[in-house]
Amino acid sequence: MSIPALPDPAIAEAYAAINDRTPVVMLVGRAGTGKSHFIRSLVESNPGYPQALLAPTGLAAMNIGGQTVHSFFGFPPRPLIGNAEKPSYFFTRTARAISRLIIDEVSMLRADVLDAMNTHLQVARKSSRPFGGVQMLLVGDFYQLPPVVRGDEGQLLEDAGYNSPYAFSAHCLRDAPIAGVELTEVHRQTNQDFISILSSIRERRGIEEAVTILNTVCLDRSLPKRPVLLCATNAVADGYNARGLSSLEGTAARYTGGFEGEAPKAQSDRFPAPMELVLKRGARVIFTQNDPEGRWVNGSLGTVKAFDEDIVQVLLDAGEEVDVGRAVWPQARWSWNAKENRMEVKEEFKYVQFPLAPAWALTIHKAQGMTLDSVEIDLGRGAFAPGQTYVALSRARSMETLRLTRPISARDVQVDPAIAEGLQRIGF
Repeated sequence: MSIPALPDPAIAEAYAAINDRTPVVMLVGRAGTGKSHFIRSLVESNPGYPQALLAPTGLAAMNIGGQTVHSFFGFPPRPLIGNAEKPSYFFTRTARAISRLIIDEVSMLRADVLDAMNTHLQVARKSSRPFGGVQMLLVGDFYQLPPVVRGDEGQLLEDAGYNSPYAFSAHCLRDAPIAGVELTEVHRQTNQDFISILSSIRERRGIEEAVTILNTVCLDRSLPKRPVLLCATNAVADGYNARGLSSLEGTAARYTGGFEGEAPKAQSDRFPAPMELVLKRGARVIFTQNDPEGRWVNGSLGTVKAFDEDIVQVLLDAGEEVDVGRAVWPQARWSWNAKENRMEVKEEFKYVQFPLAPAWALTIHKAQGMTLDSVEIDLGRGAFAPGQTYVALSRARSMETLRLTRPISARDVQVDPAIAEGLQRIGF
């Protein structure tokens, strides 16, 4: 496998670890350092390689054209502490043929799930090697979105001997050879002062100085472009968007998303574009998928100019007027094709909808992975999850395109101390 000519030496280090067949390669990096680009390059440069692309959540999986971890392994929707279920015949057949698993957004993968993955692969492949000999590429930023731990699950994890719910606390990593690689070259932002402030927020270092600068520069300022507002909860975002739409005159158009193939059993807030998309002329919208022709990217902003049943005309903030048709997001399923003796990627279903969402406001969670040209942040009563403030701030390209609705306080910047401790144990 050739190594792309990229300036960040960590990229070459990651490819070297992969080529050396290191059992576990953990690729981490702050927002905007090219983690997603690395995954795409790896997959595209090895089209016939027996590997699968997975993510912990349905939304994250659809955004990368992959499959959820639970779907691929056949795990039940419950805590997997001490999971003893035997792998299915279909999983076993695939597991014996696969050579690498790529897990994106690993910060949201729980430790008990990674241990269950290890056990399932060892049983299916009849091997005591880490993950049964399947190379694991774990990609993400633990300082961003954490795993979901509900109710008494935190106590269950603690009782089972986990130091934290994060994937790096999995028992199976204690003795597994791990290559830890950190991408440090930021591509999203170019101003070094802003990059330094974001680093302070991410790791909660020099926090008082960082928030003082942000509050001095960004509080209630005017922006050259109309911003999208990032907020902590769906209720706040829905309220902003409803008020924005109702303020517009004219007839509304309603577009309902649908599925090609077998619709998923669980339909929730996990789709990249709203199941019910309501638009009016003048509505602010954000694109939720990259355009194959390069006219817009995931996170581009614009205003609806006209629409009919099949086309929505949007004037991009960048100046170009574009005709937008419906897009598809495939939910893939990896399996072994015994007749052709190769890994096969089948589309379990496709989600079909216009690649647009109301853009008066977005939740911070939904803005994950986006780069926004103009951002306003409303934390309301405060951030309620570790990494939330960092994710919001790091969507902006620069401080010149960032506005705060209220001062940020040190209390708004939450970082789980288990992250630094866990990464240090691995060797970062």
